[in-house]
Amino acid sequence: MTDTSPKAVVLRAMNLFDGSRAGTDRYLGMFAESAVWEFAPTAESPRWSRVEGKEAARALYYRVYDQRHGVSSTVHEVVAEGDSVVVAYTYSGTVSADVPGFPAGSRRNFECVNLYKVRDGLIVRCVQYTGSPVLAEPAEKGLP
Repeated sequence: MTDTSPKAVVLRAMNLFDGSRAGTDRYLGMFAESAVWEFAPTAESPRWSRVEGKEAARALYYRVYDQRHGVSSTVHEVVAEGDSVVVAYTYSGTVSADVPGFPAGSRRNFECVNLYKVRDGLIVRCVQYTGSPVLAEPAEKGLP
């Protein structure tokens, strides 16, 4: 029998996500149709943003992750209580095109904390706090 505890649901969702369209679809399969995503301001996106509904989230994830490859996450800590789960993790991905401060081919790491709400075995809310990107490795030999 599949564990439907909030912690198990969130960790299963995170394990399914690999940045590909198929991985995005598997990840979103763990969310309610009416789920809400909120993204805290970052240097790259200085305002809170909110996405309502799984299909709107799918469009966002496709747009973002079509520009990245080699995506992975390393979970560092998980705290779960009731229907709430908090996950601290490092997200890594290689950019396919130049972005400010990172040439195409650069691998970037982000330290993230996500707050999830789970009901009836599905994620209904995700609030993401993302640190500034850090160069994980030089894009090509000889770069600092």
